[in-house]
Amino acid sequence: MRLAILRYKKNLHPILAGRNAAKVRAQATELGLEYRVFELNDTTAMDSALRDVSTVLHCAGPYIHTFKPMADGCLRTGTHYLDITGEIPVYESLAARDSEAKEQGVMLLPGVGFDVVPTDCLAIHLKHRLPSATRLTLAFHSEGPAGLPPGTAKTMIEMIPYGNRVRRDGQLVPAPEVGLRMIDFGGGPVRARRLTWGDIFMAYYSTGIPNIEDYAVFSEKLSQQMNAINKLRPLFNLSIMRELFKRVTPAGSTAEERASTHTHVWGEVEDDQGRKAVSRLHGPEAGVIWTAQSALAVVRKVLDGNALPGFQTPSLAYGADFVLECEGVTREDIH
Repeated sequence: MRLAILRYKKNLHPILAGRNAAKVRAQATELGLEYRVFELNDTTAMDSALRDVSTVLHCAGPYIHTFKPMADGCLRTGTHYLDITGEIPVYESLAARDSEAKEQGVMLLPGVGFDVVPTDCLAIHLKHRLPSATRLTLAFHSEGPAGLPPGTAKTMIEMIPYGNRVRRDGQLVPAPEVGLRMIDFGGGPVRARRLTWGDIFMAYYSTGIPNIEDYAVFSEKLSQQMNAINKLRPLFNLSIMRELFKRVTPAGSTAEERASTHTHVWGEVEDDQGRKAVSRLHGPEAGVIWTAQSALAVVRKVLDGNALPGFQTPSLAYGADFVLECEGVTREDIH
C-alpha cells in the first residue's frame, strides 16, 4: 500500500507514506524524501501523520478496501482528499459524504488520474457545446505497446462482481448486452466495446445528462478474455477467485513503451431533437503518464488554495479546459 502526502514549497515535495516500513524507507531514501509509516486502521498514527499536511493523494488500490479509512482520517484532520481510483462504489460513497466534507471545509475529489480527468472534462465541454444534451457517449483508445499498469488490472478484477453498468434516465442500471460501436478517434473508425467506466457516475454528477455510456478499444485477445469473464462473473463474488486472477496480472510497461503510446478520447452528446456534438482529446499514455500529470496538476491547484469543500468532480472543480493543462494534450471539436 502506498499513498503520497504532499506539501508545497517552490516545487512539490511529497512525504511518502505506507504500512511497510522497509519499502517506504527504501523508496524515500532513494528519492531523498521524508516518509511516514502507519496502518490505515491505526487512527491515532494516521491522525498524527495527517495533522500537519493539507492534502493527501491516496494511491493505495484497489480503493474499495482503502478509501474509507483514509477519507475518515482526512475529515477528522481537515485534510483535502484526492485519489486516482476509477471505482464507482468509491465515488458513490464519497459523494454521500458531501455535507460532512463541506462542514469540515474538506474537498473530496476522487478520480484525478486518467480515470476520470480527461473524460470528465470532455463531458462538460460537450455539455457546454450542446446544453440540451440528454445522451452522452464517451470512449478511449490507446495506440502503442504500453499495457495496463498492474494496479489498474487488479482493480478491474476487484470490480468484476459490480457488473457492467450504464446510466439510463438518471439511474445506474445493468448494461443489457455486450455493446459494440464503430468510433473514429481521428484515424478512421475502429470497433469499440462498451465498458463500465467512472463517467457513468462522475459525468452525470458533472453534467446532469441522464443517459451515459462508455466504450474502449480492446485487442481481440482481451475481448475474448472479457467474454469469458462475463460468463464466469458469479464466481468472482468469491474473494479466492479474485485473488487467483490478481496473481497473473501483467507486469506493466517500460518507460520506453509508455513513451511510444498515445491515447485518444472521443465524446458525443445528442439531444431529443437529434442535434449532436462530437469532440476528441489526444494525449500521452494513459495509465501512468497522463494519470501522473493530471493528478499532480490537481495537487498544485489544491496546495495553491484552489479547493472547493465537499464532494467534487475534476470538471466541476477546475473546468472543462483543465485537462489541457497536461503536457501534450490537445482537443478538437468535430463539425
